[in-house]
Amino acid sequence: MKKILCWLLAFLLTCTLALFGFSYVAARAVDPALKEGGTPVDGFVQKLELQLIRNKIDKLAPIYQFSADTAKKYVTAEKVAEMNDQAARWWNTFLTNGEAGEAPVFDTEEMLNAFLADATPAGSGEEGPGEEAELRATDAANAVAESVLRIILPLRLPVIGIGTSKAAERVDVGNVIRFLTGIRWAALALCALLAGLIALLESRKLRISLKYIGSAMGAAVLVMAGGVGLYFLTGIGPLIAGASPSLSIQYRALLSGAAIRLTVYAAVLLIGCITCLILCRRPHEAKAD
Repeated sequence: MKKILCWLLAFLLTCTLALFGFSYVAARAVDPALKEGGTPVDGFVQKLELQLIRNKIDKLAPIYQFSADTAKKYVTAEKVAEMNDQAARWWNTFLTNGEAGEAPVFDTEEMLNAFLADATPAGSGEEGPGEEAELRATDAANAVAESVLRIILPLRLPVIGIGTSKAAERVDVGNVIRFLTGIRWAALALCALLAGLIALLESRKLRISLKYIGSAMGAAVLVMAGGVGLYFLTGIGPLIAGASPSLSIQYRALLSGAAIRLTVYAAVLLIGCITCLILCRRPHEAKAD
């Protein structure tokens, strides 16, 4: 009966160890956005975003009849960093208050003036471009600004705004996020409790309890490996890449950080598993000798 109870507790310990791993990684991914003012993406991601924006400008230039080189002068690394700061504040408001914050804004005034200057040939004697040229330049500047916003914050903001307002009527989103990020500590406490119960059941032969605890650690690694495998089989990455290259860049950056943390945690569990099983076998080996 005691063995059955120990294996049952070991099974529960396996589940909670895996839960702690996944919840810890998820919480660490969200934590930067929950800091006051949010945390913008790193410099490498911003460089990739800038390259995407410039590629998009090259595609828009022949459609809206403006100079791509002129537009690129006003879409700089500093401007992208500023927009990312605004996007970080938007995410912070969204995750902490459950409301869509103030959307990032790209100032098009200087770019619009440059487009209008390009539309007025030098030495033509005209005071300025015609009404049609002004409308075309305005449409071009707005198209560039919209493209920048969709790459920095690749979401349909009007839809998000409606959705969050409806959700806020029924659920306190901020409290839900805080609860979800706090699950990791509850899981960790439960891991300690289950390990303690196993040790208590085998208190007369404490080394025997290491067999159950070590087995649970090894099984948790297998569970996490299976979970990761199932996640990749869903094909979420290719789906995101096909829908939005900019969102794919941010997704890959988030995923790489999560993968590193999960790998480190799995390595710690494996080391713990091997250590526990070795310590558990030593008394038996000594008796056999």
